[in-house]
Amino acid sequence: MRIPLISASFAVGLLALTSPALAQKNLKIQSVAYDQHFNPTGTLSFTVIVQNNETINEFAEVDVTLTKIVGGGGETTLTPVLIGTVPARGSLRLARAGDGGFTYSLTTSGIGTGIYTVSFPLFDGNGTKIDQVGGPFPIHVGTETDSIHVFPEAVHLGNIPPGRTMFPTPMEVSWSFFRFNRLSLDQPFAIRIYTDNAARYQGVPGAIRRTSPAGLVSLDGRYAIPLKIWSLNFGPDIQETGWDAQLAGPPPVDDDDFWNGPQPLEGVRLESARNPSWARIPDLVDMTSDPSSWRRLIGQDPDDARFVSDSNLTGDFTLKNPFTFYIATEAGPTAVEGSYAATLIVELWSP
Repeated sequence: MRIPLISASFAVGLLALTSPALAQKNLKIQSVAYDQHFNPTGTLSFTVIVQNNETINEFAEVDVTLTKIVGGGGETTLTPVLIGTVPARGSLRLARAGDGGFTYSLTTSGIGTGIYTVSFPLFDGNGTKIDQVGGPFPIHVGTETDSIHVFPEAVHLGNIPPGRTMFPTPMEVSWSFFRFNRLSLDQPFAIRIYTDNAARYQGVPGAIRRTSPAGLVSLDGRYAIPLKIWSLNFGPDIQETGWDAQLAGPPPVDDDDFWNGPQPLEGVRLESARNPSWARIPDLVDMTSDPSSWRRLIGQDPDDARFVSDSNLTGDFTLKNPFTFYIATEAGPTAVEGSYAATLIVELWSP
């Protein structure tokens, strides 16, 4: 009977392949640390702590890998790689003595301007990959810049009909912003929009209360027609309304849920409960130092939790360059016939 002999030799082969000398080591990456923003002439610095759960000292190698996600360019593994011998049942900080981490010159590493995700694969002494963690945030490489341009620079709205009207011509905003603070964290910024009509608006003579000059102001300075704005950041939420703004564009102005905001559950529409997709454009005199009084189109502020969500932990609500917005008017029953104009400001603001 030859079958037992064949199975016996096969079992010996399995024992040879599972030799303890070639077994995967029990090493884990405990933590990683690095900065977020860099200039093209700067240096990258990384610190990685590796835990050894074996009973003997073990060799560890971490290959810091950058993947460009804006502009293409593929993966780049920084050299030299991070190496060290981790003590038994202990941990090791992979960093050069005295310099706070492994440093890499951007001018010699082939890392140009762009945005890069970071990964940290861990290899043992046999060259076997045994662990990998992803960086908690991408790396931004660029030069300090802030610019903004709006097209068209002047808009003729034509005859404004009664009621709500959306003007079909979109306004395009081209923007660029790259600045960071001394901690290498994002410098807050916002692109906000408002009118500046204080010099042209006097209000109705004898009125007990003067209304806001926001919107379009008649040439005699007495009357104003409100302006509303929509951009992709304003929604609506497709999960709640079924309106996909990515495909369908601005929501209809004749729908109260989009124009005034959804009806609260208690059945009373309160100003504080409104969350409309079409948002009112304020005037400069309406705005305070509180950003909640502004109308922000895009922005980024790590200290502002207003735009933080489960899917957007950083509160970043930027849009790709360029982006567009639409304007709408509401000529209600108190609107007065005449010629109207406004100074509309689209401003890139940073503290």
